[in-house]
Amino acid sequence: MSTKSERPRHLLRYPGITSICMIVVGLLGFLTMVLYTVPSHAKVTSALTSHGAHTQGTVTRCEQATTDEHGDRGLTNCRVRSTPSGGHSVESPLAFGSHLQGGEAVEVAYDPGNVGIVALPSDLGYWPTLYRNFGDMLLLFIAAAMVPMGIAGLFLRRLLASFMKRYTDEFGEVDPAVTQFLTPDVAQAMAQAWTQQKPPAK
Repeated sequence: MSTKSERPRHLLRYPGITSICMIVVGLLGFLTMVLYTVPSHAKVTSALTSHGAHTQGTVTRCEQATTDEHGDRGLTNCRVRSTPSGGHSVESPLAFGSHLQGGEAVEVAYDPGNVGIVALPSDLGYWPTLYRNFGDMLLLFIAAAMVPMGIAGLFLRRLLASFMKRYTDEFGEVDPAVTQFLTPDVAQAMAQAWTQQKPPAK
């Protein structure tokens, strides 16, 4: 195999891996949002808004919440123990993240037909629902956009590899026409790699 044909390949390996990862992550994220997250949020909101009942409950435990640089706690997933009307005490996870802490007494909305569906009444209002739907659609768009971006990255990698090979084969060096569109670090790495792999002069 020609030494020249191998010159640019290792330089383009990581962009290719990145592009493939973008495609895989984008597809998985898109399918997760379409098949689970968006329908789940819509189902909970619709059920509790149309025929949900309210009762008192107690937060039994919450996951460890992250804290930002200002000391504000982020949203976390919590479980609440409550007693539905005419039923037994049940412990269910809140459908949406919250700022609650273990031991807090809260009012919750639940679905009489499925007491495992529980949420805070404040999460069912117009603005929280609109904000959540906007967030879902934004994540869905980002996931969907990663796929064509990854495909474009693979196409550009192949095009650049062909471009680099053509110029190095014709001129015996890394031509400035190739490196002028690259960052200085990448251009320097290309030149060093070619120099190290350049066949000895006859």
